[in-house]
Amino acid sequence: MSKVLEHYRQIICASPQRQDRALPVEALRLWQDKLKNLSCYYAPFDHVNRQADIIIVGITPGRTQMNRSLDAFKQACNDQQDCDSALKFVKQHASLSGSMRPRIVEMLNRLGYAKSLGIACCSHLWTEHHHRVHFCSVLKYPVFVNSKDYSGQPKLFNVPSLQQLLYDEFVQDLKLINPKAVIVPLGEMVATVLTALHQQGQIRQQLTTFNNKVVAPPHPSGANAESIALLLRQDYPTLSQYQDDMYRHYLQKQCQLKNKNGQAQVEEHYKKARAARWQAMSHVRQAYDLE
Repeated sequence: MSKVLEHYRQIICASPQRQDRALPVEALRLWQDKLKNLSCYYAPFDHVNRQADIIIVGITPGRTQMNRSLDAFKQACNDQQDCDSALKFVKQHASLSGSMRPRIVEMLNRLGYAKSLGIACCSHLWTEHHHRVHFCSVLKYPVFVNSKDYSGQPKLFNVPSLQQLLYDEFVQDLKLINPKAVIVPLGEMVATVLTALHQQGQIRQQLTTFNNKVVAPPHPSGANAESIALLLRQDYPTLSQYQDDMYRHYLQKQCQLKNKNGQAQVEEHYKKARAARWQAMSHVRQAYDLE
């Protein structure tokens, strides 16, 4: 048992059942950066699967994952599981849980990971094939900014406390894991962090790159639904086709909603945003030979 977990175990086991969006438990706070409005809390995501064949990397456990991890650890302890077994159960139960998980499964399958791992579907990485995967985040413990899930701002490398969490936990854990494992970063922010670590010689495992940059499928949050849909498409449209189709659907939706709060976006601005997403997903698809 780690010293951190030993310190917080009684608090976790004595706490009531958590709702997914419940605020963090103040007694579990690891540190606070008042200047940056950041706070970090302990959650039992300590298990490291050293034999993993695939490493799936998020940004940081969000509020849902944090609360589910606390409940899972408490349940495992109540079931008289030893500490190592309890921590494995937490990773399997709480990692990338909630509405994100089905999106992650779809993307992993589309990118060919079920086939390369020799499994029927990547959903099995949370069930019978959980011994094949290591779930983790570049920020191992839940970090919040202004009480909201941290999503990349302020930038990790601009904040000493975030850098320390990255190097003390994530980087050290990677050193323990099978060097033949493949790393799958979720989202551009994670890809940027891993690119920097790779350039520093901190990563031994395999990374998918395009034009010498680490590429990543979109982060599975609802905000990235458009990018996820682009990645999953079987037929990739040309840029002009995509921009025109999306803008037409956008105008139809605006008309249906009868929006009285303002006019539709300027076509040029709307299409510029679509171009950025189209280009980003085109790079991912090329890196994975989906074109």
